[in-house]
Amino acid sequence: MRRALTTFDAVCLGLNAVVGSGIYLFPGTLTKALGPASIFAWVATGALCLPLALAFAVLGSEEERTGGPLRYAERAFGRGASFVVGWSAWTTSVISWAAVARAVSANAAPFWPFLAGNTPALAVSSAVVVGLAWLNVRGVKIGARVMVVLTIAKLVPLLIFLAVGAWHLDTRRFEPVAPHGLAALPAMTLMTLFAYQGFEVVGVPSGEARNPRRAVPRAVLLSLLLPALVYTLVQLVYVGVGATDDTAPLAAAAERFLGRGGATLLALGGLVSMLGFNAGTALCTPRYLEALAEERLLPARLARAHPRYGTPATAIVVSAACALLVGSLLDFGRLVELAALAVLGQYVASSAALIRLGRGRTRWLGLAALLVSVLFAAQGRAREYAWLALILLGGALLSFASRARP
Repeated sequence: MRRALTTFDAVCLGLNAVVGSGIYLFPGTLTKALGPASIFAWVATGALCLPLALAFAVLGSEEERTGGPLRYAERAFGRGASFVVGWSAWTTSVISWAAVARAVSANAAPFWPFLAGNTPALAVSSAVVVGLAWLNVRGVKIGARVMVVLTIAKLVPLLIFLAVGAWHLDTRRFEPVAPHGLAALPAMTLMTLFAYQGFEVVGVPSGEARNPRRAVPRAVLLSLLLPALVYTLVQLVYVGVGATDDTAPLAAAAERFLGRGGATLLALGGLVSMLGFNAGTALCTPRYLEALAEERLLPARLARAHPRYGTPATAIVVSAACALLVGSLLDFGRLVELAALAVLGQYVASSAALIRLGRGRTRWLGLAALLVSVLFAAQGRAREYAWLALILLGGALLSFASRARP
Protein backbone atom coordinates (compact mmCIF):
# COMPACT_ATOMS: atom_id res chain seq x y z
CA MET A 1 0.00 0.00 0.00
CA ARG A 2 1.42 3.37 -1.03
CA ARG A 3 1.97 5.94 1.75
CA ALA A 4 0.89 8.97 -0.26
CA LEU A 5 -1.00 11.07 2.33
CA THR A 6 0.85 13.96 4.00
CA THR A 7 0.19 15.62 7.36
CA PHE A 8 -1.59 18.44 5.54
CA ASP A 9 -3.77 15.86 3.80
CA ALA A 10 -4.63 14.37 7.21
CA VAL A 11 -5.63 17.77 8.61
CA CYS A 12 -7.77 18.49 5.55
CA LEU A 13 -9.30 15.03 5.83
CA GLY A 14 -10.37 15.76 9.41
CA LEU A 15 -11.62 19.29 8.74
CA ASN A 16 -13.47 18.09 5.69
CA ALA A 17 -15.09 15.23 7.61
CA VAL A 18 -16.26 17.55 10.40
CA VAL A 19 -17.29 20.67 8.47
CA GLY A 20 -20.03 19.30 6.24
CA SER A 21 -23.70 20.10 5.93
CA GLY A 22 -24.44 20.68 9.63
CA ILE A 23 -23.20 24.25 9.99
CA TYR A 24 -25.07 25.27 6.84
CA LEU A 25 -28.34 23.61 7.87
CA PHE A 26 -28.61 23.64 11.69
CA PRO A 27 -28.37 27.30 12.85
CA GLY A 28 -32.02 28.03 12.02
CA THR A 29 -33.32 24.91 13.77
CA LEU A 30 -31.16 25.62 16.82
CA THR A 31 -32.32 29.23 17.06
CA LYS A 32 -35.95 28.22 16.70
CA ALA A 33 -35.60 25.75 19.59
CA LEU A 34 -33.31 27.68 21.93
CA GLY A 35 -33.11 31.31 20.83
CA PRO A 36 -29.74 32.98 21.60
CA ALA A 37 -28.95 30.03 23.91
CA SER A 38 -28.40 28.06 20.71
CA ILE A 39 -24.82 29.34 20.82
CA PHE A 40 -24.30 27.24 23.95
CA ALA A 41 -25.36 24.09 22.08
CA TRP A 42 -22.27 24.35 19.85
CA VAL A 43 -20.03 25.16 22.84
CA ALA A 44 -21.44 22.33 24.96
CA THR A 45 -21.13 19.71 22.23
CA GLY A 46 -17.61 20.83 21.36
CA ALA A 47 -16.54 20.69 25.01
CA LEU A 48 -18.07 17.23 25.41
CA CYS A 49 -16.28 16.01 22.29
CA LEU A 50 -12.86 17.20 23.52
CA PRO A 51 -12.14 14.14 25.71
CA LEU A 52 -13.17 11.96 22.76
CA ALA A 53 -10.81 13.76 20.39
CA LEU A 54 -7.96 13.53 22.89
CA ALA A 55 -8.61 9.81 23.26
CA PHE A 56 -8.47 9.31 19.49
CA ALA A 57 -5.30 11.40 19.32
CA VAL A 58 -3.56 9.21 21.91
CA LEU A 59 -4.67 5.98 20.25
CA GLY A 60 -3.75 7.28 16.79
CA SER A 61 -0.21 8.04 17.93
CA GLU A 62 0.34 4.32 18.50
CA GLU A 63 -1.04 2.84 15.26
CA GLU A 64 0.27 2.78 11.69
CA ARG A 65 -2.19 0.37 10.05
CA THR A 66 -5.32 1.22 8.08
CA GLY A 67 -8.53 1.00 10.09
CA GLY A 68 -8.49 3.61 12.86
CA PRO A 69 -11.03 2.73 15.60
CA LEU A 70 -11.27 -0.93 14.65
CA ARG A 71 -7.50 -1.29 15.10
CA TYR A 72 -7.70 0.32 18.54
CA ALA A 73 -10.42 -2.14 19.56
CA GLU A 74 -8.43 -5.05 18.14
CA ARG A 75 -5.35 -4.17 20.20
CA ALA A 76 -7.38 -3.84 23.37
CA PHE A 77 -10.03 -6.55 23.10
CA GLY A 78 -9.24 -8.83 20.18
CA ARG A 79 -10.73 -9.62 16.79
CA GLY A 80 -14.36 -9.91 17.89
CA ALA A 81 -14.43 -6.36 19.21
CA SER A 82 -12.60 -5.07 16.14
CA PHE A 83 -15.33 -6.49 13.91
CA VAL A 84 -18.12 -4.81 15.89
CA VAL A 85 -16.32 -1.47 15.83
CA GLY A 86 -15.22 -1.76 12.21
CA TRP A 87 -18.68 -2.70 11.00
CA SER A 88 -20.24 0.10 13.07
CA ALA A 89 -17.71 2.57 11.69
CA TRP A 90 -18.38 1.50 8.12
CA THR A 91 -22.13 1.75 8.75
CA THR A 92 -21.71 5.27 10.14
CA SER A 93 -19.71 6.36 7.12
CA VAL A 94 -22.15 4.87 4.63
CA ILE A 95 -25.12 6.54 6.34
CA SER A 96 -23.30 9.89 6.57
CA TRP A 97 -22.24 9.64 2.93
CA ALA A 98 -25.82 8.93 1.89
CA ALA A 99 -27.20 11.75 4.08
CA VAL A 100 -24.95 14.48 2.73
CA ALA A 101 -25.21 13.23 -0.85
CA ARG A 102 -29.00 13.56 -0.55
CA ALA A 103 -28.58 17.15 0.71
CA VAL A 104 -26.49 18.25 -2.29
CA SER A 105 -29.47 18.83 -4.59
CA ALA A 106 -31.24 21.04 -2.02
CA ASN A 107 -28.24 23.37 -2.00
CA ALA A 108 -27.82 23.19 -5.77
CA ALA A 109 -31.50 24.01 -6.45
CA PRO A 110 -31.11 27.80 -5.94
CA PHE A 111 -28.65 27.78 -8.84
CA TRP A 112 -30.43 25.15 -10.94
CA PRO A 113 -34.16 25.08 -9.99
CA PHE A 114 -34.83 21.92 -12.00
CA LEU A 115 -32.88 19.99 -9.33
CA ALA A 116 -35.62 20.59 -6.73
CA GLY A 117 -37.74 17.55 -5.87
CA ASN A 118 -37.20 13.97 -4.80
CA THR A 119 -36.33 12.45 -8.19
CA PRO A 120 -33.65 15.04 -9.04
CA ALA A 121 -32.27 14.64 -5.50
CA LEU A 122 -31.80 10.93 -6.06
CA ALA A 123 -30.21 11.54 -9.45
CA VAL A 124 -27.78 14.13 -8.07
CA SER A 125 -26.82 12.02 -5.05
CA SER A 126 -26.23 9.02 -7.31
CA ALA A 127 -23.99 11.07 -9.60
CA VAL A 128 -21.98 12.39 -6.65
CA VAL A 129 -21.48 8.96 -5.09
CA VAL A 130 -20.58 7.24 -8.36
CA GLY A 131 -18.25 10.03 -9.51
CA LEU A 132 -16.28 10.13 -6.25
CA ALA A 133 -16.07 6.34 -6.11
CA TRP A 134 -14.56 6.37 -9.61
CA LEU A 135 -11.98 9.00 -8.59
CA ASN A 136 -10.96 6.99 -5.52
CA VAL A 137 -10.59 3.79 -7.50
CA ARG A 138 -8.07 5.64 -9.67
CA GLY A 139 -5.87 6.53 -6.69
CA VAL A 140 -5.86 7.71 -3.07
CA LYS A 141 -3.84 10.81 -3.97
CA ILE A 142 -6.37 11.88 -6.59
CA GLY A 143 -9.17 11.55 -4.04
CA ALA A 144 -7.07 13.43 -1.48
CA ARG A 145 -6.37 16.31 -3.88
CA VAL A 146 -10.05 16.74 -4.65
CA MET A 147 -10.78 16.70 -0.93
CA VAL A 148 -8.10 19.32 -0.11
CA VAL A 149 -9.37 21.73 -2.78
CA LEU A 150 -12.97 21.37 -1.61
CA THR A 151 -11.95 21.73 2.05
CA ILE A 152 -10.29 25.08 1.41
CA ALA A 153 -13.15 26.21 -0.83
CA LYS A 154 -15.80 25.38 1.77
CA LEU A 155 -14.10 27.43 4.52
CA VAL A 156 -13.74 30.66 2.54
CA PRO A 157 -17.48 31.59 2.51
CA LEU A 158 -17.74 30.88 6.25
CA LEU A 159 -14.77 33.15 7.00
CA ILE A 160 -16.28 35.94 4.86
CA PHE A 161 -19.60 35.46 6.66
CA LEU A 162 -17.85 35.88 10.01
CA ALA A 163 -15.60 38.78 9.02
CA VAL A 164 -18.41 40.91 7.58
CA GLY A 165 -21.23 39.72 9.84
CA ALA A 166 -19.31 40.67 12.97
CA TRP A 167 -19.83 44.35 12.05
CA HIS A 168 -23.61 43.96 11.81
CA LEU A 169 -24.42 42.40 15.18
CA ASP A 170 -27.29 43.84 17.19
CA THR A 171 -26.78 43.10 20.89
CA ARG A 172 -30.55 43.37 21.46
CA ARG A 173 -30.94 40.13 19.50
CA PHE A 174 -29.30 38.23 22.35
CA GLU A 175 -32.05 39.02 24.87
CA PRO A 176 -33.69 37.10 26.37
CA VAL A 177 -31.00 34.44 26.28
CA ALA A 178 -33.34 31.44 26.53
CA PRO A 179 -36.86 32.57 25.57
CA HIS A 180 -38.09 28.97 25.27
CA GLY A 181 -36.12 27.56 28.19
CA LEU A 182 -33.38 24.94 27.92
CA ALA A 183 -35.52 21.79 27.74
CA ALA A 184 -34.52 21.26 24.10
CA LEU A 185 -30.78 21.55 24.79
CA PRO A 186 -30.07 17.79 25.19
CA ALA A 187 -31.79 16.97 21.88
CA MET A 188 -29.98 19.84 20.17
CA THR A 189 -26.59 18.65 21.44
CA LEU A 190 -27.27 15.24 19.89
CA MET A 191 -28.16 16.94 16.61
CA THR A 192 -25.02 19.07 16.69
CA LEU A 193 -22.99 15.93 17.37
CA PHE A 194 -23.62 15.10 13.70
CA ALA A 195 -21.85 18.34 12.78
CA TYR A 196 -18.88 17.51 15.05
CA GLN A 197 -18.40 13.87 14.18
CA GLY A 198 -15.62 13.19 11.73
CA PHE A 199 -12.42 13.64 13.73
CA GLU A 200 -12.48 9.88 14.35
CA VAL A 201 -11.83 9.17 10.65
CA VAL A 202 -8.40 10.82 10.60
CA GLY A 203 -6.66 7.60 11.65
CA VAL A 204 -8.56 5.38 9.22
CA PRO A 205 -6.14 5.70 6.25
CA SER A 206 -3.02 5.52 8.48
CA GLY A 207 -1.67 2.70 6.34
CA GLU A 208 -1.53 5.13 3.41
CA ALA A 209 -0.14 8.10 5.38
CA ARG A 210 3.43 9.26 5.89
CA ASN A 211 4.51 9.29 9.54
CA PRO A 212 0.96 8.60 10.87
CA ARG A 213 2.07 8.46 14.53
CA ARG A 214 2.83 12.17 14.32
CA ALA A 215 0.29 13.33 11.76
CA VAL A 216 -2.83 11.68 13.18
CA PRO A 217 -2.82 13.20 16.71
CA ARG A 218 -2.28 16.71 15.38
CA ALA A 219 -4.93 16.35 12.71
CA VAL A 220 -7.49 14.89 15.15
CA LEU A 221 -7.23 17.82 17.58
CA LEU A 222 -7.26 20.48 14.87
CA SER A 223 -10.26 18.75 13.32
CA LEU A 224 -12.27 19.39 16.47
CA LEU A 225 -10.94 22.71 17.79
CA LEU A 226 -11.06 24.73 14.57
CA PRO A 227 -14.64 23.72 13.64
CA ALA A 228 -15.79 24.31 17.22
CA LEU A 229 -14.56 27.90 17.01
CA VAL A 230 -16.10 28.45 13.58
CA TYR A 231 -19.44 26.87 14.54
CA THR A 232 -19.80 28.98 17.67
CA LEU A 233 -18.96 32.22 15.87
CA VAL A 234 -21.26 31.42 12.94
CA GLN A 235 -24.18 30.81 15.33
CA LEU A 236 -23.36 34.04 17.15
CA VAL A 237 -23.49 36.02 13.89
CA TYR A 238 -26.67 34.24 12.78
CA VAL A 239 -28.45 35.17 16.00
CA GLY A 240 -26.92 38.65 16.15
CA VAL A 241 -28.17 39.72 12.72
CA GLY A 242 -31.71 38.53 13.51
CA ALA A 243 -31.96 35.74 10.94
CA THR A 244 -34.82 33.27 11.34
CA ASP A 245 -34.82 31.08 8.23
CA ASP A 246 -34.37 27.37 8.94
CA THR A 247 -34.30 26.11 5.33
CA ALA A 248 -31.16 27.87 4.08
CA PRO A 249 -30.19 29.70 7.28
CA LEU A 250 -26.74 31.01 6.45
CA ALA A 251 -27.72 32.21 2.99
CA ALA A 252 -30.69 34.07 4.52
CA ALA A 253 -28.48 35.59 7.21
CA ALA A 254 -25.82 36.64 4.70
CA GLU A 255 -28.43 38.39 2.57
CA ARG A 256 -29.14 40.73 5.51
CA PHE A 257 -25.66 42.26 5.40
CA LEU A 258 -24.16 41.15 2.08
CA GLY A 259 -27.20 41.36 -0.17
CA ARG A 260 -28.11 38.83 -2.84
CA GLY A 261 -24.45 38.30 -3.66
CA GLY A 262 -23.80 37.22 -0.09
CA ALA A 263 -26.74 34.83 -0.13
CA THR A 264 -25.43 33.30 -3.33
CA LEU A 265 -21.93 32.99 -1.87
CA LEU A 266 -23.17 31.14 1.23
CA ALA A 267 -25.48 28.92 -0.78
CA LEU A 268 -22.54 28.04 -3.00
CA GLY A 269 -20.42 27.49 0.12
CA GLY A 270 -22.99 25.03 1.43
CA LEU A 271 -22.91 23.17 -1.86
CA VAL A 272 -19.11 23.00 -1.91
CA SER A 273 -19.07 21.97 1.75
CA MET A 274 -21.31 19.02 1.05
CA LEU A 275 -19.31 17.99 -1.99
CA GLY A 276 -16.14 18.18 0.11
CA PHE A 277 -17.66 16.04 2.84
CA ASN A 278 -18.66 13.50 0.22
CA ALA A 279 -15.12 13.47 -1.15
CA GLY A 280 -13.60 12.77 2.27
CA THR A 281 -16.17 10.12 3.12
CA ALA A 282 -15.64 8.42 -0.23
CA LEU A 283 -11.95 8.16 0.63
CA CYS A 284 -12.36 6.78 4.18
CA THR A 285 -15.45 4.57 4.06
CA PRO A 286 -13.99 1.70 1.97
CA ARG A 287 -10.92 1.51 4.23
CA TYR A 288 -13.05 0.01 7.02
CA LEU A 289 -14.12 -2.85 4.76
CA GLU A 290 -10.55 -3.26 3.56
CA ALA A 291 -9.23 -3.56 7.13
CA LEU A 292 -11.94 -6.05 8.14
CA ALA A 293 -11.27 -8.14 5.05
CA GLU A 294 -7.51 -8.14 5.71
CA GLU A 295 -8.26 -9.69 9.10
CA ARG A 296 -10.56 -12.25 7.43
CA LEU A 297 -13.53 -10.86 9.35
CA LEU A 298 -15.24 -10.21 6.02
CA PRO A 299 -14.73 -11.84 2.60
CA ALA A 300 -11.10 -11.46 1.56
CA ARG A 301 -12.04 -10.12 -1.87
CA LEU A 302 -13.06 -6.83 -0.22
CA ALA A 303 -9.37 -6.16 0.46
CA ARG A 304 -8.35 -6.89 -3.13
CA ALA A 305 -6.31 -4.05 -4.60
CA HIS A 306 -6.81 -2.73 -8.11
CA PRO A 307 -4.06 -4.22 -10.32
CA ARG A 308 -3.11 -0.84 -11.75
CA TYR A 309 -3.96 1.79 -9.13
CA GLY A 310 -3.30 -0.20 -5.93
CA THR A 311 -6.56 1.00 -4.32
CA PRO A 312 -9.15 -1.22 -2.56
CA ALA A 313 -11.41 -1.08 -5.61
CA THR A 314 -13.86 -3.78 -4.51
CA ALA A 315 -14.40 -2.14 -1.12
CA ILE A 316 -14.90 1.23 -2.82
CA VAL A 317 -17.53 -0.12 -5.21
CA VAL A 318 -19.40 -2.01 -2.46
CA SER A 319 -19.41 1.04 -0.16
CA ALA A 320 -20.67 3.32 -2.92
CA ALA A 321 -23.43 0.86 -3.84
CA CYS A 322 -24.60 0.68 -0.22
CA ALA A 323 -24.59 4.47 0.09
CA LEU A 324 -26.78 4.67 -3.01
CA LEU A 325 -29.19 2.11 -1.56
CA VAL A 326 -29.46 3.77 1.87
CA GLY A 327 -29.86 7.21 0.32
CA SER A 328 -32.75 6.01 -1.80
CA LEU A 329 -34.63 4.55 1.19
CA LEU A 330 -34.31 7.20 3.94
CA ASP A 331 -34.67 10.98 4.05
CA PHE A 332 -32.02 13.40 5.31
CA GLY A 333 -33.48 13.80 8.82
CA ARG A 334 -33.60 10.07 9.49
CA LEU A 335 -30.10 9.60 8.08
CA VAL A 336 -28.72 12.30 10.40
CA GLU A 337 -30.24 10.63 13.47
CA LEU A 338 -28.88 7.21 12.51
CA ALA A 339 -25.40 8.54 11.73
CA ALA A 340 -25.18 10.47 15.01
CA LEU A 341 -26.03 7.34 16.99
CA ALA A 342 -24.02 4.90 14.89
CA VAL A 343 -20.79 6.82 15.49
CA LEU A 344 -21.21 6.35 19.24
CA GLY A 345 -20.20 2.70 18.86
CA GLN A 346 -16.76 3.87 17.78
CA TYR A 347 -16.59 6.38 20.62
CA VAL A 348 -17.54 3.84 23.30
CA ALA A 349 -15.17 1.17 22.02
CA SER A 350 -12.22 3.52 21.52
CA SER A 351 -12.71 5.07 24.97
CA ALA A 352 -12.79 1.61 26.53
CA ALA A 353 -9.69 0.66 24.51
CA LEU A 354 -7.80 3.62 25.97
CA ILE A 355 -8.82 2.57 29.49
CA ARG A 356 -7.47 -0.91 28.74
CA LEU A 357 -4.27 0.13 26.94
CA GLY A 358 -3.46 3.42 28.64
CA ARG A 359 -1.53 4.20 31.78
CA GLY A 360 -1.98 6.86 34.44
CA ARG A 361 -3.67 9.96 33.09
CA THR A 362 -4.54 8.40 29.76
CA ARG A 363 -6.78 5.91 31.56
CA TRP A 364 -8.64 8.75 33.24
CA LEU A 365 -8.95 10.38 29.81
CA GLY A 366 -10.46 7.16 28.48
CA LEU A 367 -12.95 7.11 31.36
CA ALA A 368 -13.99 10.71 30.69
CA ALA A 369 -14.44 9.93 27.00
CA LEU A 370 -16.51 6.85 27.86
CA LEU A 371 -18.83 8.86 30.12
CA VAL A 372 -19.36 11.43 27.36
CA SER A 373 -20.19 8.66 24.88
CA VAL A 374 -22.78 7.21 27.24
CA LEU A 375 -24.25 10.69 27.82
CA PHE A 376 -24.74 11.15 24.08
CA ALA A 377 -26.11 7.62 23.66
CA ALA A 378 -28.78 8.30 26.31
CA GLN A 379 -30.33 10.90 23.99
CA GLY A 380 -31.09 8.32 21.29
CA ARG A 381 -34.46 6.74 20.57
CA ALA A 382 -35.29 3.04 20.64
CA ARG A 383 -36.34 3.00 16.97
CA GLU A 384 -32.94 4.18 15.74
CA TYR A 385 -31.15 1.68 17.99
CA ALA A 386 -33.35 -1.10 16.61
CA TRP A 387 -32.28 -0.21 13.08
CA LEU A 388 -28.62 -0.18 14.10
CA ALA A 389 -29.00 -3.55 15.85
CA LEU A 390 -30.39 -5.05 12.64
CA ILE A 391 -27.46 -3.63 10.66
CA LEU A 392 -24.98 -5.07 13.15
CA LEU A 393 -26.71 -8.45 13.02
CA GLY A 394 -26.49 -8.44 9.24
CA GLY A 395 -22.77 -7.76 9.42
CA ALA A 396 -22.26 -10.53 11.97
CA LEU A 397 -24.06 -13.02 9.71
CA LEU A 398 -21.93 -11.93 6.75
CA SER A 399 -18.75 -12.29 8.82
CA PHE A 400 -19.80 -15.77 10.03
CA ALA A 401 -20.60 -16.90 6.50
CA SER A 402 -17.27 -15.66 5.16
CA ARG A 403 -15.29 -17.45 7.86
CA ALA A 404 -17.32 -20.67 7.48
CA ARG A 405 -16.17 -21.06 3.90
CA PRO A 406 -13.18 -23.35 3.37
